[in-house]
Amino acid sequence: MTENSDGQSLITDEMRAWVGSAAPPLTSPPISESDIRRAAISIYWPEVPPRVYWDADHADQTRWGGIIAPEEFNPFAWMIGRAHVGPQPDRLDDAQSNLEEARNLRPPGAPPNYLFGGVETTYHERMRPGDVVTSVIESTDIYERSGRLGPMLFYITEEVWTKQTGEVVKTSRTTNIAW
Repeated sequence: MTENSDGQSLITDEMRAWVGSAAPPLTSPPISESDIRRAAISIYWPEVPPRVYWDADHADQTRWGGIIAPEEFNPFAWMIGRAHVGPQPDRLDDAQSNLEEARNLRPPGAPPNYLFGGVETTYHERMRPGDVVTSVIESTDIYERSGRLGPMLFYITEEVWTKQTGEVVKTSRTTNIAW
């Protein structure tokens, strides 16, 4: 266990209780063929994306039996939300603002400085036109270590995307570091 300058652990009882908490779910609008096509163009640019992402006749003849989205496709990309940089949209209401803050899922009382420590993603079912995807983020672990900057708090979250059918699309485990 690492201690701060007062000789105390960075992890409080409130932080321990935070482990296992979940952020409010976020549900995408229905995925369209156009969304998939635009995402594939941007992912593969300047090359032409594989036809399974944009050519319905070709995609029907593949093992998927129709158009699928690239694994990297983000069905939440075109939702109205707050950017982390630049001018902010003026059409966010309090409900959207509160949802975004709640989905940040930082431990209560965590040090103010933090950075992204990495992500591990496992892909499962492919997304298709018409799918509606729901994302749920849960806190799964919290621990501390000592580093060059002093005591550091590591907190782990897991995000699961599921389709309207209940099939899991992907799981991502993210490590964040606060000091």
